[in-house]
Amino acid sequence: MDIVRNKSNAGSKKILIILAGAILATSVAAYSLVTGSSASHVVDSQTLLIDTVQQGELSVTVRGMGVLAPRDVRWLATTVEGKVERIHVKAGAEVKKGDIILELSNPQLLQRLDESKWELDELEAQTQALKVSLESEVLDQEAAVINEKLNFERSSLTLDAQNKLLNQGVNAVSLIDHEAVKIEVAQNKQRWELAIKRLEKQKENVAAQMLANQARVNRMRKSVERVSEQVEQLDVRASIDAIVQAMPMELGQQVNSGTNLARLAKRDDFIAELRIPENQIQNVVLGQPVSLDTRTSKVEGIVRRIDPAVNNGVVQVDVDLVGAAPKEARPELTVEGTIQIAQLDDALYVKRPMFAKSFGDSFVYIVDPSNNTAQKQAVTFGQASSNYIEIRSGLNLGQEVIVSDVSAWDVHQHIQIN
Repeated sequence: MDIVRNKSNAGSKKILIILAGAILATSVAAYSLVTGSSASHVVDSQTLLIDTVQQGELSVTVRGMGVLAPRDVRWLATTVEGKVERIHVKAGAEVKKGDIILELSNPQLLQRLDESKWELDELEAQTQALKVSLESEVLDQEAAVINEKLNFERSSLTLDAQNKLLNQGVNAVSLIDHEAVKIEVAQNKQRWELAIKRLEKQKENVAAQMLANQARVNRMRKSVERVSEQVEQLDVRASIDAIVQAMPMELGQQVNSGTNLARLAKRDDFIAELRIPENQIQNVVLGQPVSLDTRTSKVEGIVRRIDPAVNNGVVQVDVDLVGAAPKEARPELTVEGTIQIAQLDDALYVKRPMFAKSFGDSFVYIVDPSNNTAQKQAVTFGQASSNYIEIRSGLNLGQEVIVSDVSAWDVHQHIQIN
């Protein structure tokens, strides 16, 4: 089927489009003649943020969000193997030092403790028996010493009697018997001296054997104490007054030596961990005062640590709280921190324009309220805070400046504001 096109209608549409374009161009030209503006771009005033250049005291600050974190955090770890038999507290509970957190069970460890105690009792009994035996031998040797002493004394008496008789000229004693008694006296004296030396050695032997045996007993006693301590550690207790931050254990779970069982955080002792943008951290130094806002209370603090690493464009800054922590303080409570960098007494400043950097050269658009235009102006900035930035040159007191994002039309020298 053929379609008949109406040429007269198509021509009419083209004429209308041309007329509409001409009317629009005429309107723009007429508006420019009325306003007398040479602006090459038009911006809606509703999309702009405008601030006035001021002069006076400027508090240079850096802001960052963060959380409260316990200063003293400890993991409770087990030094023995066992099975979680009972959990006494859960995460969030308050505990005091010595409170039982959870109980572990280990039947093999209990059996080893009993066997160690039995072995210790056996060694102690053996030591006592050895002591009695050695002391008996010492007594026997002491008796031998006494016996040898008596023999020596008896032979000495006989020798003395014979000497008196011989000195008196009595021939009742033969010279042979007299010499035999002399030999006997000498022999008895030597036996007595040897018995004394043997007694001394016997006592030294007793002391050495008792010392060695006591060392075995002490070693076994230490082993029993060590196993007893391990059995006591089956009851996992809090090491400080704290809040249980984490309890990852479950009933029946088998744990090995060195496993972390619970994390404790000391109560009422917090620091603030603030995240400061990387481009502002160069002005932060240790010791600077900090104001912390918990949305309920405001507390003061001091910068104590600056993390040397940058993570996701921010740097962590640790802040010590000055004075007591607020009553609502708890781990992971969100806070906003304002770090006091400097205090300028008589500075020219304005609200910080978008993308403006401290101690750098940039540009801004100065607004002329008389004809609703704005002109591009080079500016040198000084120190910058979270909301305001110091002006070193390029602007004067009372001038109005566009501080919102101008990147969409920053190629234009002049703009018209509707």
